[in-house]
Amino acid sequence: QNTNTEEINMTLPTVQASMDRIYPFAPKNGTKKGVLQNINFQYSFNGKNQFKTTDSLFFKPQMFRDASTGMQHSIPISTNFKVFKHFSISAGTNYKENWVFKTYPKRYDEQLQEVVTDTSRGFSTYRTYNFSTGIGTTIYGMFNFGKDKKINAIRHVIRPSISYSVAPKFDEFYDTYLIPATSGLDEKIVEYSKFEGTLYGAPSNRYSSNINFSVSNDFEAKIRAKDSLATEPEKRSLLKNLQFSTSYNMAADSLKLQPVTVRGTLPLFKEKLNVNFNGALDPYALNNKNQRVDKLNINNGGS
Repeated sequence: QNTNTEEINMTLPTVQASMDRIYPFAPKNGTKKGVLQNINFQYSFNGKNQFKTTDSLFFKPQMFRDASTGMQHSIPISTNFKVFKHFSISAGTNYKENWVFKTYPKRYDEQLQEVVTDTSRGFSTYRTYNFSTGIGTTIYGMFNFGKDKKINAIRHVIRPSISYSVAPKFDEFYDTYLIPATSGLDEKIVEYSKFEGTLYGAPSNRYSSNINFSVSNDFEAKIRAKDSLATEPEKRSLLKNLQFSTSYNMAADSLKLQPVTVRGTLPLFKEKLNVNFNGALDPYALNNKNQRVDKLNINNGGS
């Protein structure tokens, strides 16, 4: 409740349900092997009744008429398996079905010369789905300095991975309205979805095809124990989860490469204190208005 604007946002009730993960092709005994035996799916349900009202309308009939009600069904299906002993492959798809009881069609009113949003009551539904697959491995490296040194050895663990995700555009859930030509302006056709403003939002009307890259690093050290009677060196974490990641959008017209994100954790005082850091490195150049342009910064005289 915002006491200044007298606006109240309330969700009541919220209903959630889910079932355990099912492996329909797994053996009754023993471990699961291969693509088929590792196929699994799950089902979850989420339902909400959301109110956005004011103090004067709280628990009045109009508050219930203006409520946003929706239900979402989600069924993720996935599998994973190994190839060449050292590479792990995963693949999956996610199906979602959204139910709403109120939508918002739009039209252009020539007399008012503005876009009017109507409220259409009644059951409506839309479905979305996507697909993703990825491959990753783990590489171990050891740098030995000798048992007589304070730092005996440093171990470096590298986890590179590459994945691909694709999602179609759901333009069947989109309509258009026409803004007629006026003085100095041409006729304009505007695309919109009647599900904009509903509880779960509108489905995407853009085709997505992304390749994602990620490299995660861990550094550990074996340090000579201060206790002279100790037979084993102490293990100390130097840097945890130093990760570099980016993605390449093959469906985009320009600026296909996303900024390289960097994050990690620096443990201090024998891991009694962790310092988390993150940042982003943008490969594209900026124009005079600090806007990204479709030209690599390195080809624009930058670093």
